[in-house]
Amino acid sequence: MRIGFLTSSIYGHYGQALSKSLWRELEPRNCSLIIFEGYSLINNTVADYHCNVLHRMISNGRIDALVLSGQLSSKAGVELMQDLAVKTGMPTVSFGIELEGIPSVTTDNFSGFEQIVSHLLSHGYHKLAHISGPLKNPEALLRRDAFLKVVYRNGLEVPTHFLLEGDFSDIKGYHLTKKLIPYIKAKEIDALVCTNDDTAIGAIKCLNENGICVPRDVAVTGFDDVGDPTGMIQTLTTVSQPIAEMGRKAIELLFERIEQKPDISGGSVHTIQPRLIVRNSCGCKESGQPITNHPGHVFNPLRTHGRFQSLDEAAFYSDLSECLSEYGISSCYIVRFLTPTRFDDYASARQSLKGTLLYGFSEGRRIHYTNPFDVSQILPGTICDTLDAITLVKLIYIGKNQLGYVVMSAPENLTATMANLSLEVQQYMENAFLSYEKRQVEMKLSDMLERLINTNRKLNELTVRDNLDKMKRLRFLANNMLQNRKADSGEYYLFLVEIDNFFEINANYGFEEGERIMNEVTKILSGSIREDDFLSHESCERYMVLIKNIHGDVIHAIEDRFLKKLEQLNNSLGKPYKVSLLWGGARADIDSDFEQVYAEAEANLAARKAEARNKP
Repeated sequence: MRIGFLTSSIYGHYGQALSKSLWRELEPRNCSLIIFEGYSLINNTVADYHCNVLHRMISNGRIDALVLSGQLSSKAGVELMQDLAVKTGMPTVSFGIELEGIPSVTTDNFSGFEQIVSHLLSHGYHKLAHISGPLKNPEALLRRDAFLKVVYRNGLEVPTHFLLEGDFSDIKGYHLTKKLIPYIKAKEIDALVCTNDDTAIGAIKCLNENGICVPRDVAVTGFDDVGDPTGMIQTLTTVSQPIAEMGRKAIELLFERIEQKPDISGGSVHTIQPRLIVRNSCGCKESGQPITNHPGHVFNPLRTHGRFQSLDEAAFYSDLSECLSEYGISSCYIVRFLTPTRFDDYASARQSLKGTLLYGFSEGRRIHYTNPFDVSQILPGTICDTLDAITLVKLIYIGKNQLGYVVMSAPENLTATMANLSLEVQQYMENAFLSYEKRQVEMKLSDMLERLINTNRKLNELTVRDNLDKMKRLRFLANNMLQNRKADSGEYYLFLVEIDNFFEINANYGFEEGERIMNEVTKILSGSIREDDFLSHESCERYMVLIKNIHGDVIHAIEDRFLKKLEQLNNSLGKPYKVSLLWGGARADIDSDFEQVYAEAEANLAARKAEARNKP
């Protein structure tokens, strides 16, 4: 029989203690334990948690009964846990918090916290601060309320900035304690009451690093008493949760549900009393030595090792196999979903989700399996049957996208190693998937860019061809106009006028501003020539002006009008830029080749542009 245990994480020693307490009750019953790390449920609500792949593994997979951990409520919330517990469709018990209609095993958090705060007050501590757990967690809330009740009952006040909300972790305890350092040094705080042992361990590390001695300068207390790898718990005044007794009762209730005993109450709550453990950190058993960090890191060294992060895929799999053998981990499997699914994808939640095995390892050798399989089964049957006594399932996801998962199994004594190593594997795979997605996006962008360039090239060819056709038509009209007026003997002058800084204006101030400038320049040019002269707007920045029947110095007169009207325009605009016009021209007579005249005018314009560019 396989029993599932849904908790937020087993990375910390509290989560590991819960898992071990269950396993020690299951082993004699010849059952296996599958631990589902449900931290990813933080991405879900009551309305969509069934979209989380863990839900389909639990509901449709390989487990026969379920234990829900109160730890999970810190991440997913009590409402989600309550709904999940009722709808699992299998025997279920709650371990740590009370859930309606579900057999629940709890510790008396309120009583335990009353004991430890009362103990501090009885020894003369009256300037207290408190680091709680996340207050949406019922256990954290009960402990905070008990703290405040005892404090107020004794006529004391706690400033609001001495009431800090943590998350049960040593890291958060460390960083929140930093905020209290100035007040502790100023003797405004003489005792720090932490919601659990992990928070207290982080707090003591921070205090030691800042030259504050525990308990001489400030007392520190915890709650749980489940042990830690640094040995610091042996000096910490705390409240001992009867984890072993709670685990025993939880499995007892679970099997009563499995066996459908008629005398078992569906919503029974079994509360087990905790016990105050007095040690050095409150000053009651002063050893003469300050409480300091155990040699090494408080934060797990394997967790920060990052041994895989710089490896390519082949090197990672090779190094992982060596690592698993070195640490004695029984098996490890990495699964990737054929189609990634979102945490809020209702449609895919109703469909079968297939996965493929990227990596397999069991009992010292690589395992290969090429066929896709239904991920609700966790692993293909032949492989799943070989898993060790304790198995861990950890989802791989990035943001709202579920990408795959890690399955790892190990003996009970390697639970901590398995928890730490699986986290390293999860992080590597998340980074690998992210890099893969990045490469896919880059390839798509490169392909789109290439297609865009080709499309633009074709559009430009069409645009150039269209403009050439337009120019030919305009020149044909202009030429016809001249030919039709041969009776008006005399010369004519062809101007090509360009708005020199049109594209700069368009880019910096927008298309509407560019269009406005075109209209203004059109007015300037049309207002500078005679009614029977010819004006054409050839393109955004270019105009063609044909002045016929030239007599005297009419060209200079027209140029002067251009400049004068341009100056008036710039003065009236009130803009940070000035419109700049350049023009070139060519003189011809009625019998001249029009295309040749146009080419001469264009060459004259180009020369003037070059001259303008070279001016200092």
